Amino acid sequence: MSGSQEGLSGGRWILLALLAVCVLDIRLFMFVDAARTETLERALDTLHVSAEVVARRMDQHLATYDRLLSGIAEGVRLHGGMSTAPDLALHRLLVRRHALNPELRSLFLVRHDGTVAAMSLSFPAPQLDVSARDYFQAQSGSGADEHRLFVGPAIISKLTGRHIFPLSRRVENDGNRFLGVAAAAVDPELLTTLLIEQGLPAGYTLSVFLRDGHRLACLPRRADCVESTAADTSLFRTLLPAAADGLFARRRLLDEPAGPAAYATSDAYGIIVAATADEHVLLQSWRRNLGSYVALAAASNLAFAGLAWFAFRQFRRRRLALQQLADANQELENRVARRTDQLRRSEDRARTFMNTARDAVVVIDSNSCIVEFNRAAEALFGYRAEEVAGRRLDMLMPPAQAPAHRQHVHAANASADARAMNRGREVTGRHKDGHEFPIDVTVGSSGGGAQSFHVGIIRDISERKRLELELQRQASTDGLTGVLNRRAFTAESERLISVALRHGRPLSMMVIDADHFKKVNDVFGHPTGDAVLKALALTLAQALRTCDVLGRLGGEEFGIVLPETDATGVREVGERLLQAIRDCRIEHDGTTLQISVSIGATLLAVAGDSFEAAFLRADRALYEAKHTGRDRIVTALP
Repeated sequence: MSGSQEGLSGGRWILLALLAVCVLDIRLFMFVDAARTETLERALDTLHVSAEVVARRMDQHLATYDRLLSGIAEGVRLHGGMSTAPDLALHRLLVRRHALNPELRSLFLVRHDGTVAAMSLSFPAPQLDVSARDYFQAQSGSGADEHRLFVGPAIISKLTGRHIFPLSRRVENDGNRFLGVAAAAVDPELLTTLLIEQGLPAGYTLSVFLRDGHRLACLPRRADCVESTAADTSLFRTLLPAAADGLFARRRLLDEPAGPAAYATSDAYGIIVAATADEHVLLQSWRRNLGSYVALAAASNLAFAGLAWFAFRQFRRRRLALQQLADANQELENRVARRTDQLRRSEDRARTFMNTARDAVVVIDSNSCIVEFNRAAEALFGYRAEEVAGRRLDMLMPPAQAPAHRQHVHAANASADARAMNRGREVTGRHKDGHEFPIDVTVGSSGGGAQSFHVGIIRDISERKRLELELQRQASTDGLTGVLNRRAFTAESERLISVALRHGRPLSMMVIDADHFKKVNDVFGHPTGDAVLKALALTLAQALRTCDVLGRLGGEEFGIVLPETDATGVREVGERLLQAIRDCRIEHDGTTLQISVSIGATLLAVAGDSFEAAFLRADRALYEAKHTGRDRIVTALP
């Protein structure tokens, strides 16, 4: 009876041992399958991050070119449009802008009739008709949006015979009349380089598309890349109409086999980025290890069976307790390992995003101490991440701004409303070498009190500020002589007249016209006439005080406003200017010219006077000087 009970117990133990072997095999199978799943999930994360990063960087590149073409369009508007003759000023405008963006193939302007007006690569521009091109037709129609950047599919350049991607902006005058198109030619290799910078291993593909399915770039490179279209693929037929972004564990987006895939759409310009991975290539390493897993399973089964038999015979009770304890420890270790792996992957994704972001990202705690500092921040401020870790953010800003910053951090720590992402604001940053530069900062916060963290996304706006100042200078300066143009001269004159009337101070105005200037143009040509106008402006400017205002009113006519100058003073200044012009000799193309001017002057009335009235009196005095012998000054009293 005892033997039969022992046999029954032994049979049960053997069944339990076999069951334990099966459980072990299932666990090993789950481990092998988890390794496969982890490989695919890691690939999916990489695809998602790469698609998002490329989409954002495409927006950044296109935003840069959008501002470039907008600036060129504004310059053309201020210039007065595009003439049918070669215009050196427009060529120089394009050359300067091209020098700031050398990665572009070329910049060019197209007249309203579709002919090329100016080009950054040559002067004069080649006689080409591009009216049939998409980038011209998209901007020339009556329904065209002057604020929209056109991004077109690849075309063959008429100049080089090579593929380019066209960008264009509509050019209008102050009356919203269509003047033409400002355009840029983008090298397809520039976009391919953007994809290569993602550093994806073998088995991954990246493609960039327009909304209509035309391909802009692909990686790996394909001979027919920019000539192909994906409009008939599932990505454009079904996925994009449903959602602007997507992430799939196994899906066929384009013409590749089904596998991990992701796509993203840029926010500002609607560029689509598709990223896929070859599942066969991704799992090669996993398949190589599969044999080891099978051998490990067989060895584990044999070892466990022998151990179970030995435990049954010798240490059944003790072994059972130890096995239970071992199982509990193993489960705990597995849970810790899984949690650690999840945290590591989450941290890797966050760090990958920060280090691939083009903008600087700085994270501080509630005490304004730096805890994260990405690569873009290192390049922007000149510090390595190890140098700034744990130090206060004050080191990245001028000392005068530090108290205001501390107040913002204190408010964000205390107020839940302040922890949302704020709008960007312009402040001043300080580089490691001490120089200061303007930056745009957008701040977001999380947590509260001592557990608060604040994330700053920072962008260097030095170039934007420089372009704004340059545009302001061009808008107020005469392009030929360098003095104030008529609009800027009028505005400054009205301001000085208002000040003089308010404080009861004297002020004088002059209108100056070059004598017989038409003969200079007729006999020697317009280039010589331009040289005369430049010399005349320079001579007048050198003879005036720094507080005096000089502007070109048009043609060969100039205006001068003299603050704190009465009738005696304006007469003395006029005689000095007449003599300075008489003494001026203009050398141009082997020709020496001497000119004279006629001057009409007036004084500001004590009260009730205006710029228009004073200018009219000075203009009548100029007319009298012209008709009484020229080369003289005539003063008209109010």
